[in-house]
Amino acid sequence: MQRSPGDSPPRDPMSLDFETTDFASARAALDELPPGVGRLHAPQHGYWEPRRRPAQPADRALAGSTIDWLLSLPPPLRPRRLGERFPRLANTLAQHWRDPVLRIALIDELLVDRRGGRQGFPPEVRGELEVLRRA
Repeated sequence: MQRSPGDSPPRDPMSLDFETTDFASARAALDELPPGVGRLHAPQHGYWEPRRRPAQPADRALAGSTIDWLLSLPPPLRPRRLGERFPRLANTLAQHWRDPVLRIALIDELLVDRRGGRQGFPPEVRGELEVLRRA
């Protein structure tokens, strides 16, 4: 089959169609929501508080099993600052340490902000968590 002079060349099925536009128009298109989609509101301060486990008195101290866990780790791996600053998290990590899949998921959850707006850990605590992640 021959093409007429006005026909466009055959399209590669893996190619993408696009149209030329300026930056302002592209930004405006990204700012607009598709029809039928309502605006989402950013979570207000305290949004997660009702979803959190209620604080327990033991959350402010290391459990005996956590101290045993800390002492069982080689000295370079011991998360001393995590235990001092965030004993509840150290207790949880010690509780799940023997399950590698759960342990990595827990540490990843602590290191990656999936909710948005988290303050994050102090650098020395974050460093300890990263060392434990690689262990």
